[in-house]
Amino acid sequence: MDKPIATILLLGSFDPQTKAQLENIKEEIVKTFSGENVYALLLDGMEVYFSDVVEVLTELSGEDRITLFIFQDEQLVDMEDLKLKKADIDKTVYNYLKKKYGITEFNRLPIFDKLDVLMRNAKVIFLLRDKEETRGGEYLELMHALFRGYAEKIWFLRKNGIALSAMLMEYLDKYEVKMRTYQGRSDLEKAVIRTLQYQLRNF
Repeated sequence: MDKPIATILLLGSFDPQTKAQLENIKEEIVKTFSGENVYALLLDGMEVYFSDVVEVLTELSGEDRITLFIFQDEQLVDMEDLKLKKADIDKTVYNYLKKKYGITEFNRLPIFDKLDVLMRNAKVIFLLRDKEETRGGEYLELMHALFRGYAEKIWFLRKNGIALSAMLMEYLDKYEVKMRTYQGRSDLEKAVIRTLQYQLRNF
């Protein structure tokens, strides 16, 4: 295969309302960029594995399917859809890689290392603030991205009427994070697709 791919990382609170918006955005990206090696990824449901032969991103599909994106030297070399065995993702991935690639070392990255890999590989990072009251997990993700040097990739999407604290605005201005506001689902999806059509022109 040996193809470059463009991954779009979607971040935000995983309350039901925001998660639904993120899922909608993902579906719209998949539909718009079908066949162009553009993949939208939600942090929830993603895992990253390193071995002595390949690196793997996995995406859970429903309760019993998993998609493997397999890389060597930062190039996509294979993709595979697998049925989960007894809902054990680690074992399913390990058995597949052992059989096909003969790996001898294998480990799943912890959350912050996983975030680093996903942010480093992403062409664009969208961070969504769709609801006033959340647990604030999206701000931890934002700070992680800023402090790791990924500010130029971030687009902060905020629903009209949601106030941001003075401290958060200081960080957004300091790191020159790009911000957009939107009214509702249609407005949000159009903003995301328009942004990607410009950001991915040279892909």
